[in-house]
Amino acid sequence: MTRENRSNDAPRPIEVTTAVIPEIQSSVQYRCGGTTILCIATLEEGTPKWMSPGQGWATADYQMMPYSVAPRLDRVNKNTPDGRAIEIRRLVGRALRAGLDLSLMPGYTIRVDCDVLHADGGTRTASINATTVALGLLVEQHLTSGIFATDPRRALILAMSAGVYQNSLRVDLDYQEDSGASLDLNLIGTATGEVVEVVGGCENGPVAMEVLQEVIEAARGGIAQVGQQLSDRIAPIRP
Repeated sequence: MTRENRSNDAPRPIEVTTAVIPEIQSSVQYRCGGTTILCIATLEEGTPKWMSPGQGWATADYQMMPYSVAPRLDRVNKNTPDGRAIEIRRLVGRALRAGLDLSLMPGYTIRVDCDVLHADGGTRTASINATTVALGLLVEQHLTSGIFATDPRRALILAMSAGVYQNSLRVDLDYQEDSGASLDLNLIGTATGEVVEVVGGCENGPVAMEVLQEVIEAARGGIAQVGQQLSDRIAPIRP
C-alpha cells in the first residue's frame, strides 16, 4: 500500500466543491490527497486578433500560490517569468481546447484560471481535471442563458500521472513519489480510453519500451477511475 492506504493502481480520493467564489457558479475547489486547486472558468466576448472569423477560443492560466509549498514562493510578475508555470499553463490550455469544438462558440473566449493552493504532487493533472469540472458548469450556465446554442464540448478530458517509484509501478504520484521516481509521466485523455497527450520521461537512464507502455496503461486505468469518481460532478455533454 502507498501513502493514504491506497493501492499502487488507485488514484487519490477526490473532493470537489463548486461555487466557491460568490456569484461565480463555475468556480471549483478540487482536492486530491494533499493537492488543492482553485479553478475558475469564465466566458468573455471577443477572441484574439489573429483568429479566423467565426471561431471561438479557449485559454488557461496556472500559478502556484506563495504558501502552496514550503518555503514560501515569491509572487510571479512580468519581470520574473516562471518557466514551469508557463509550461503547465500551455499544457492545461491544450487539454482544454482538445475537448472543445471552437466553431460552436464563435466570438467568445473561455478563460480558465488554475491556482494551486496546496501542492503535494500532481498539480498538472489536478488542474486539468478541475478544468473539466469547471468547464461543465460554465457550459451548462450558458446553454441555459442562450449564449451557447449547442454544447461546444466534444469530449470530457481528464488526466493522470503514473511512474516507477522504488521499482514499483504507481499512479497519481504524490510529491515524495514524484520527486523520487525513476520514470514518470502525465497522460491526458478521456475516461473511455482515448489519448490526447503524453508528457514525461526518465530520470535514471533509458528504459525498455515495454516499461513505458506499462506506465501509460496504468495512467489510462487511473483516468478511468477518476472518471468514475467525478461522474456526478461533471455535467454530461448535451447532444
